[in-house]
Amino acid sequence: MASAGAPPPWSRLEGQVVLVTGASSGIGRDFCLDLARAGCRVVAAARRADRLRSLCDEINASAAADGPRAVAVELDVAAGGSALEAAVQRAWDAFGRIDVLINNAGIRGAVHSPLDWPEDEWDKLIKTNLTGLWLVAKHVCRRMRDAKLKGSVINISSIAGLNRGHLPGSIGYASSKSAVHYATKVVLMFLIKH
Repeated sequence: MASAGAPPPWSRLEGQVVLVTGASSGIGRDFCLDLARAGCRVVAAARRADRLRSLCDEINASAAADGPRAVAVELDVAAGGSALEAAVQRAWDAFGRIDVLINNAGIRGAVHSPLDWPEDEWDKLIKTNLTGLWLVAKHVCRRMRDAKLKGSVINISSIAGLNRGHLPGSIGYASSKSAVHYATKVVLMFLIKH
């Protein structure tokens, strides 16, 4: 608990540049709004550019006149390759750095029996929830390292990945979120030295 008279913990966020994936709706959108209120500069990234523009317009309309507080970057975490890397570069260029990455993009996918799960749906879910998360973190962290900046990576997962929430028919979702937990731990072991 903070001592009396101490500033609230979120006041330390003032001026931080935060990239939020999956920012066009749900918790990603709420992250962007709350981070902007805390004084962060926000790079809102997702596939739905129209929703991103609306979100950034809302944030910027309430911001002081010191320039934009939020910038929209169209980014499909499942795109992979040079398209994804180019989107991360646009995100970096928006404010000249990224201090915090919130890897929030993800999908639940359809519900199927493990025996009936279509391979293309499995591939899409893993590509979005796990591969995309890793690639965005990889491209952001390389830029942080090369710029000699310290930063944070926050990977949003699910209780389904902790073997605490059993979701019948969601083997793909639960498996991808378990992998997110493990990947986060492994990446942390490497990045802690930076």
